[in-house]
Amino acid sequence: MGFLSGAYGKLMAGKLVRDLQYQMTSVQSRLRRVTRQVGDMEKMFQAQERNMKSAMMGQMNYATMGLMYGNKVQFDPNNPLAALGNMSSQDYTQFAAIQQQVQQQYAMAQSMWQNMFEMQRESMLQPLKDLEDSLQTEKDNLESRLKIAQAEYDAKKEEEKAGVKGLTPDYTGQA
Repeated sequence: MGFLSGAYGKLMAGKLVRDLQYQMTSVQSRLRRVTRQVGDMEKMFQAQERNMKSAMMGQMNYATMGLMYGNKVQFDPNNPLAALGNMSSQDYTQFAAIQQQVQQQYAMAQSMWQNMFEMQRESMLQPLKDLEDSLQTEKDNLESRLKIAQAEYDAKKEEEKAGVKGLTPDYTGQA
């Protein structure tokens, strides 16, 4: 009886192991794909932020040059700091005040863009991260179930071996 129970149990446990391995392959594939999407999206957001910061810096520099031109200061694009030496005290004070205003506007714009990127990141990236966490949990669950099924398979295999020993006739004539 142990042989049949062991053999049938081994078949069923083997089927369960193969089913779990198939599920594990599917989950691992989906997890890799989602992880790659999260990484790609994170890179895209970082590139957008860098581009926006460089564009804002360019606009700030352009505004500063406009202030210099607006104040009729001789401006040399190759040496923008030389123009500061040619300013009168009143022009310099006015220039510094306007430049401070431009910097404040830049800081406000930067804060606004940062908030926008954060909201975009939350709305687009968070669902992918949640899916990634869910898939990781499913993978961990499958791994533990697979270990249990493999242990059951091994136990049924040993039960089958023990049952075979009981079925072997004893030709020695000893009782």
